[in-house]
Amino acid sequence: MRLLPALIITSLLLSACPEDPLGPDNRMALIAFGHCNYSQALRLTDLAIAGGDQHHIQRAWMLKVAILRDQGKPAAAEALYPELETAWQAAKKSALKASRRERDIDILIDIARNERRANGLATDCRP
Repeated sequence: MRLLPALIITSLLLSACPEDPLGPDNRMALIAFGHCNYSQALRLTDLAIAGGDQHHIQRAWMLKVAILRDQGKPAAAEALYPELETAWQAAKKSALKASRRERDIDILIDIARNERRANGLATDCRP
């Protein structure tokens, strides 16, 4: 329930923006990720993958990998690398370098952990 007001405010703010570079589902997934709601965040990335454009799909795969890694599921995250690389190639028209992949994943995890700190949550989502 704590997440609902943030989601409503974010939706209202984004409705005035002509285009969100993350896409609405990924933006909401990042918010859920930052509030330790992994299952909702993963569902939202799946929605972005199912219905987004190439750039939103690529960002959804990157976010999904970050979420799984933050959950302590590195094998599950690594299993998604082929999908992430395919989506990257489709969106960026170039190969995804491992260093870039790791940097982008780390940035997404840092964003989520900073959000947790700002809201008084444990950075590792443990009670």
